[in-house]
Amino acid sequence: MNTAALLTIALACTACGASEPPPKKIQADGTIAALTAEDEPLAEQARRVLADFLDIPVTDIAVDSVRPVEWRDGSAGCPQPDRAYPQVITPGHKILLRVDKRTYAVHEANGRAFVCQQKKATTTLTRDLDIAWARKSIEARKDLAVRLGVDENLVVVAGATESAWPDLSLGCPEPGVTYTPQRVQGYIIRLRHGSRDYTYHTDLERVFACPAFSED
Repeated sequence: MNTAALLTIALACTACGASEPPPKKIQADGTIAALTAEDEPLAEQARRVLADFLDIPVTDIAVDSVRPVEWRDGSAGCPQPDRAYPQVITPGHKILLRVDKRTYAVHEANGRAFVCQQKKATTTLTRDLDIAWARKSIEARKDLAVRLGVDENLVVVAGATESAWPDLSLGCPEPGVTYTPQRVQGYIIRLRHGSRDYTYHTDLERVFACPAFSED
């Protein structure tokens, strides 16, 4: 058996035996697939980073999911107080790892990976939430295709960023509606048809175009 195949088996079964669900790749278009040979070095890098961070054996760490991300700036999704970051879209990956029942996030950009210790990363992360995001991106593609009257295959997911809003308007308040302040986590999904981009906001329950647009 070749090395790639052995690594795939190890990632699928690490620390939990045969009942452990295999790691998932959540692709840029929102679809879900098995990890590819190209993803495995990234997953292994993330496991080593977390193992060093927690001072535990790599074999105690299971991979839940790998997702390509366009980070909104050079902080790679994990800004630290009183630090400035280049304001440029930075491609990378978010890898969800699990030790026992606790989930950790490793963020990667430009080949550098690190454990993100933000509170939201330790209290809301699960692979199911990442899969929920993927399903919402598919839902957004279908909605946009219907609005534009085009084939869904002509609408692509151009990118997505994690976001937080101060209330349930998700950054797109309706005129005359009063919203109770409460922090809401979610994603901004960027879709593309031809040369035009559209944005959708989701809190993993609702997903809608923001700003609203005309089909004309």
